[in-house]
Formats: sequence, structure tokens, C-alpha cells
Amino acid sequence: MPEPATGVALNTVEVRFTGGMLALNRLLMTLQNKRMPVSGFNLGRDAEGMRATIILDCPPESALRYTAIISALEDVTEAGPAQTIEVALVETAADWRTAAERAGVDAHEDDGTVVATGEPEKIDGFLAALGDDVEDMVRMGPVARPGVRGGV
Repeated sequence: MPEPATGVALNTVEVRFTGGMLALNRLLMTLQNKRMPVSGFNLGRDAEGMRATIILDCPPESALRYTAIISALEDVTEAGPAQTIEVALVETAADWRTAAERAGVDAHEDDGTVVATGEPEKIDGFLAALGDDVEDMVRMGPVARPGVRGGV
């Protein structure tokens, strides 16, 4: 059972590595054995190898120390911070375009549902601007945008 999030800070780390499943196993065992506060994990594969995007629930200083540990693994070619974003799906009759522009989020409408993406604080501002005009909403929670540096 995962431990509850502490609410300290969410820091995103993107890790690129080669070596297939054995390298992935080494990465996962390191996360577990060092008791890293992982609140999100996403894995992908491209022409250069595998990419893991890890969301850590800890202060930025601790996230930098964890990143140093991960980067020392033999199959890791690159490890560093990535941008954390949030996705919200909203049904509203209000003028969502103005609210999105003011809040600084990217938004578009798809079959009556507004899809808004941006930093978690900006999504909060977007939803606050819509106020009681929100008919239905789903927040995906913090996710990482692979390939975009930021965070920590």
C-alpha cells in the first residue's frame, strides 16, 4: 500500500536509460530500496531507449539528491528535472476561453468537453474563474510532460 502524499512538493524527474528490462528492474529496485517518495511513475520507449518519468513528493533538495542517485545507475544515460503539469476535463456553459486566457492554461474543446492543461496552480485559477458554472469536472492530478525540462 503506497504511503499518502505529504503535500510537501511535487518534483518531476525524467530518466533515460538503455538495457531493457534488467535496467528497468535496477531502477525500480533503487526507487524501492532508497525509499524514494514516488507519487507517480510513467514509462515509455522510443528509438533512443526507455524513458521513465517519476514524480517525487519531497522538497527540491531531496529530489536533487535522489536524481543524483538515479543518474549513477549503470544504464542511465540522462536524469534530470522535467515539467509538472495537470490535466482537467471540464463541462461548462461559461466562457471558458476567457478564463483559460486569464489563468494562463492551454485549453481546447473536444465534443463539448473542455480539456485544460497547465501548471497545477494555474489549473486551480482556471477552475476558480469558472466558479459555479462548472457542470462536471475531472482532474487527472499532476503528471509530467516528458522531454520538457523544468521542475526541481
